[in-house]
Amino acid sequence: MAFASSLLPAPASGVRASHAPELAFPPVNRKGGVSLRRRGARHGVRAEVNESASALAIDALSQVKHVLLPITDRNPYLSEGTRQAAATTTSLAKKYGANITVVVIDDKPKESFPEHDTQMSSIRWHLSEGGFTEFGLMERLGEGKKPTAIIAEVADDLELDLVVLSMEAIHSKQVDGNLLAEFIPCPILMLPL
Repeated sequence: MAFASSLLPAPASGVRASHAPELAFPPVNRKGGVSLRRRGARHGVRAEVNESASALAIDALSQVKHVLLPITDRNPYLSEGTRQAAATTTSLAKKYGANITVVVIDDKPKESFPEHDTQMSSIRWHLSEGGFTEFGLMERLGEGKKPTAIIAEVADDLELDLVVLSMEAIHSKQVDGNLLAEFIPCPILMLPL
C-alpha cells in the first residue's frame, strides 16, 4: 500500500480506501483518476483520485514564482528553439505572476562574439513581445565551464522554481540532459523542436 500511495500526490480528501494486503493495478480510469482494487471478493481496496493528472500539474505550476531561461546558442537573432523557449517562459511567467531570469551562456568571451549586442537586443525584444520589459539578465561567458554546470549553479544560487529549455540545446550537445535532470534542484520544462 505504501508503494501505491507514492504513485500520485493526492490530497487526503480525494482518496477513499479500505485496508487490504494484495493489490492489482488497473489502468487510469476515464476521469484521469487512479483506481486500486484488491484481488478477491471479500475485502476490497478502492482508491480514487478525484483530480485529473493535468489538474495536479497545473497546481504545481501555480507555485512557480521564478523561472530561468538559459540561452546557449550563438545566433544573434536567436534560434527557433530559443525563441520558442522565450515565448513559453513569458507565457508561464505572465500566467502565474513569476519573475524571469535569463542566463546567456557561452564558452567564449564577449569580445570574441562581435554580434553580442545584437543578441542582447534580440533577447530583450522577444521577452518584451511576451509582455516582460523587466527581467534578470546574467551573462556567463568565457568561464570554461560546461553550460549544464552553469545552469545548475544559477538554478541553485537563485533558488529557482522552473527552468525552461529547448531540446535544441540538448540535441546540439551543448547541454547534457541527464546531468541537468540530476543536478538541478527544480523542475525542468524541455520543449520539443
